[in-house]
Amino acid sequence: MKKILLTFLMWVFVLCVWAQDRIVRGTVTDASTGENLPGVNVLLKGSNTGVNTDLDGNYQISVPSDGGTLIFSFIGMERREISVGARSVIDVEMVTDVQQLSEVVVTGQGSGIEKRRLSTTVDRISTEQLESTPIVQLDQVLRSQLPNAQIRLASGQPGTASFIRSRGPVSAAVGTTPIIYIDGVRVDNLNSQAELGLATGGAVSSAIADIPIENIESIEFVKGGAATTLFGADAANGVLQIFTKKGTAGKARVTFETQLGAQVGTEDYLFFEETADIIFRPGLQQSYRIGVDGGSNDVTYSFSGNLYGDDGFRYGNSQIRRNFRAGLKAKVNDVVTYTTSAGFSSNEFTRDYNANSSFGEFGNLETVARWGDLTEKTDEELEDIKEQVRNIIELTDITERVRRFQNSHQFDFNFTEAFSVRALMGLDFRSSEQKNITTNEQLIVRGSAPEGSTDRGTIDVAKRDFFTVTGEINAAYRKDFDNMSTVTIVGGQFFRNQDEQIQINASEVTEGSISINNAGETTAEDFLSAVTNYGFFAKENLGFKDRYFIEAGIRFDGNTAFGEDIGLVAFPSVGVSYMLSDEPFLRDNISIETLSSIKIRANYGVAGNFPRPFANDKLIAVNNYLGEPSYTFGNPGDPTLKPERTATTELGLDVGLFTNRVNFQFTYYNATTRDALFNAPFASSVGQINQLRNIGEINNEGIELGLNLILVDNADFTLTIGGSFNTVENIVVSSGGAPEFVVGGFTFLGSFVKEGEPLGYLRGNKPIYDEENNLVEVEPNAYLGNPIAPIFGSVNLSARYKNLSLYITSDYQSGGSTVAVDDVLRYFAGASTLVPEYADESAASFFDLTPFWVQESDFYKVRNISLMYSFADGFFNNTIKNLTIGANVLNPLNFYKADVDPEVSGSGFGTQNSFAGGGFGYGTESAPRVYLGTVRFSF
Repeated sequence: MKKILLTFLMWVFVLCVWAQDRIVRGTVTDASTGENLPGVNVLLKGSNTGVNTDLDGNYQISVPSDGGTLIFSFIGMERREISVGARSVIDVEMVTDVQQLSEVVVTGQGSGIEKRRLSTTVDRISTEQLESTPIVQLDQVLRSQLPNAQIRLASGQPGTASFIRSRGPVSAAVGTTPIIYIDGVRVDNLNSQAELGLATGGAVSSAIADIPIENIESIEFVKGGAATTLFGADAANGVLQIFTKKGTAGKARVTFETQLGAQVGTEDYLFFEETADIIFRPGLQQSYRIGVDGGSNDVTYSFSGNLYGDDGFRYGNSQIRRNFRAGLKAKVNDVVTYTTSAGFSSNEFTRDYNANSSFGEFGNLETVARWGDLTEKTDEELEDIKEQVRNIIELTDITERVRRFQNSHQFDFNFTEAFSVRALMGLDFRSSEQKNITTNEQLIVRGSAPEGSTDRGTIDVAKRDFFTVTGEINAAYRKDFDNMSTVTIVGGQFFRNQDEQIQINASEVTEGSISINNAGETTAEDFLSAVTNYGFFAKENLGFKDRYFIEAGIRFDGNTAFGEDIGLVAFPSVGVSYMLSDEPFLRDNISIETLSSIKIRANYGVAGNFPRPFANDKLIAVNNYLGEPSYTFGNPGDPTLKPERTATTELGLDVGLFTNRVNFQFTYYNATTRDALFNAPFASSVGQINQLRNIGEINNEGIELGLNLILVDNADFTLTIGGSFNTVENIVVSSGGAPEFVVGGFTFLGSFVKEGEPLGYLRGNKPIYDEENNLVEVEPNAYLGNPIAPIFGSVNLSARYKNLSLYITSDYQSGGSTVAVDDVLRYFAGASTLVPEYADESAASFFDLTPFWVQESDFYKVRNISLMYSFADGFFNNTIKNLTIGANVLNPLNFYKADVDPEVSGSGFGTQNSFAGGGFGYGTESAPRVYLGTVRFSF
């Protein structure tokens, strides 16, 4: 890391010559009153250079010698962008922003559109929000900043999968992770275990954990229904769109940032305090970022690089990441503009066993399974256990290496002001390799092999290569006709995903070897999945008097995973929005300062999830019999297999009060998935293995409430609080006559799919006692809980006093259930006191005590506290400017009811990209508490 730091310092020295600036000054006034406006934010576009106007509305800002663009923004006023050119004085008039709905978002294929025209909602994470949170991986960013989604980190170990849900699970066949696009290119979003992988417990790897998140300009999240119709056959879980920076005209601007701090294991959920002393350690976390941004009026560019490393919060964990991203935008001529971006990431980390593994030392300590009750140990015994555990972990060698490359190329043809065409093509390639080397020495120390054993160890390798290519072309027509306006988009898109995996298990490996070539025996298996999807879409948005809007769209998709009898499948949408606050009768009676905006919206739309590739094909299974191939019936196949279709109806209201100092948003949604894919068994008389079939129906219904209050806003002090409240009621309406089937869990208490119950509901035996604690009866296969919390939301605070800023983000959930599996294992180890006293163990078997392990999963967690101070004046003759120092604490406070962390569940995924409801807390470490100091400056 010393060499890394020296390299950065060298870059800083070389690039300092680009920092020759000049001063621009002026006055900002209110266009309607002529009064000077204090506290207006003035920002140099594409940089961190910014100032506020003083009490007289005056400002002074440093800009590059060749100009640039200034952005003027103020609460309740329309944002303005003004090109500096050669001017040194720029006076600005700000006009009232009645709706604050002029922001442009990209909600589907084609170019952007104003929010006011949309009948759907879009959650947007801005550059400022991204900078307020220490960014490590994408799901952590989403957890802090998305108010209407559930993001639950399922393990504290590096690179692991998370649960990402919005508006409940819509499928019993696939996971709930949305599809992800970066600069218009689809990327690998596998967020479950792969088809082939190492059996190290529950911590499975996630493809979204290593998406390069450097140089991001904004993130948009659109939920299912009308908002995702134009994404077609696999957008029912929603769409995440990531847009990267392409640079801003002006002299090169260089930004450098470093973060240093420590990771500390979260002890809140530990059963034994001694566990922390044995297995946790403070781990150094460090990050170094550098970015370069600039260009001319015709060509702009942006580059960023990040080196990140941590020692882990516990023994056996460490990680190093290298991310690079570059973007470029070039005006080829008056018609053609070319935009490109490229990103590369390299991620290497080590893990320990966890969750469902007898080798998981965290679980062995917490469940009394191996080391007994730690509270009864003497100091000498604890020291001995500590030495043994750390020695075992030191001998454990589980590693993963990921290499990822993304690239996007886009051509925009602006033939006229009204008519444009966009063509795009790009790719995402991700290669990961997992390796677990188990030596004979490790087995002896674990007690799995006798002392003096000469048995040889094993090496297990799992490799996965994923490649996707995306192509798209569309045409857009925008025109205003007196009181009418139209936005028309038509086009087509295709993508192809190819997933190749191989797993090699080598045994009788020579001690000390790291190569499978030195094995006495090797076995191997592979896996291939490939799917091609092509679609055609059209969308029309009509406006009347800039306050009445109607939009309609449709997409037709074909897919190689559809049955041979299925052709193109249609996904339609329709919506209306009405700017009630623009009506003259309302404006004439209520001032804009009191009632700023009212927007009413309604829509209906259909999105889908396509079947697992090759599930539509009739297959023969080849088996090994006495060293020769033998053949049996495999997948039965289904020529009528088609995508699930999730139809969503939305009703919504957006209200802004007191010049948009109070913003309220309400949405009601009802989403029904028909033709739901169930991998359900046939009747036993059929004698046929399971076949994925379109036989189910699933419903999700709920509301989304959002509130943002600007309590104080003046030149010196601002205070804003916001929050969300979301509900979801999930139920399997129909199983198509198929018997209920298991999708996770354990023999004593499983996660099942059954008509009339939520997806993945918890099922087990339920004892019924009388008032004297006598067992009356046992209800078999009873409903014991819902792992999907029906209530969730967020609470956030933002405050600024002069140059000092404070950000706090938090979230909560209520009404769900989790299974404290660690309690079960402690019960088996003889800790019977963990069972409530009123349970008569002599009257019921262990399988009849399952309700006692099901607990409430309610929690309230503070995710991030950030305190930052920006120095107003530059240093070294303003060569270094925008110096910001800050401190962050991640995961500082947890309030909860269960014996285990209610959001940590190891994995829970049965097969690749399968449905998982979570809800099983089992031998898994929570995300660590992280303390970070930040220094950021530009020149």
